[in-house]
Amino acid sequence: MKEHKKVLTIVSPSKDKALHIKIELIIIKYLKSLNINLLELDFLNPHKAKDYFFLDNADLINHSNIFRRLKNFPIDFCLQKTATRNKKLLLTDMDGTLIENETLNDIARFLGKGEQVKKITDLGKKGRLDFSTSLENRVELLKNLKINSLEIAKKNITFMKGSSNLFTCLKKNNIYTILVSGGFKPISTYVKNRLNIQEEFSNTFGIEGDRFNGKVENPVVNSSYKEKILNKYRHKFKLETNEIVAIGDAANDLNMLLSSGLPIAYKATDVVKANIDNQINHTDLNSVLFFLGIKNN
Repeated sequence: MKEHKKVLTIVSPSKDKALHIKIELIIIKYLKSLNINLLELDFLNPHKAKDYFFLDNADLINHSNIFRRLKNFPIDFCLQKTATRNKKLLLTDMDGTLIENETLNDIARFLGKGEQVKKITDLGKKGRLDFSTSLENRVELLKNLKINSLEIAKKNITFMKGSSNLFTCLKKNNIYTILVSGGFKPISTYVKNRLNIQEEFSNTFGIEGDRFNGKVENPVVNSSYKEKILNKYRHKFKLETNEIVAIGDAANDLNMLLSSGLPIAYKATDVVKANIDNQINHTDLNSVLFFLGIKNN
């Protein structure tokens, strides 16, 4: 029976007892309509995050029919099998996922090319332009920019809400963490160190003297490279795919997300939302912990 046991996690943006009561009534009514009994309810955070456990022997309950019933509520949810809930490895994107910034856009503003680079960034994020091509085009526009602009850009980094607590709790729960970013060092290194992420893979600018030369050094961290890193660590740690969680927001994250046991789309583009069931749209990065069954305040 264990393989048929599922958990539905509901997370609201803030503590809201009335909201959770409404949702509980909807979920219980839906389960009863399918002759499925609720086995257990467990608050991960009182009136903010809640687990619903039930047996789904015929595999009747999926994301789409849960979404149809809850789409008008400002909540995020995750549906998964309890047998594969425990995770040992987390990989995450950086720009738009751990930080609010799109760092190449920020850097381009020093040359007055912010809007020009932003247009290319947006096309890449939405999957309308190959990421490697998008990256080459954007970096070429940064040619002759002074290296010290990166130090100024670091000061403008805004971390996503919940990011610090996320990695503190992941470490306490012995989940190994890796930042895999199409962004650039040393900004990615700064983010890694601030959040105490264990490893980092990102791009490196080509440099001549004290300026960017408009090139990206190999290897380029693109969509396939992100997937390669996931597989490398899956083999290194001798993990099953279902022991891996991945977080991302853009088209170049899809290979990595779809190769993980629990892919999470964080405030993602439409192309990612269309391919990833478990999404965070209304809440913050603390919801990753709740999806993993980790209680925190």
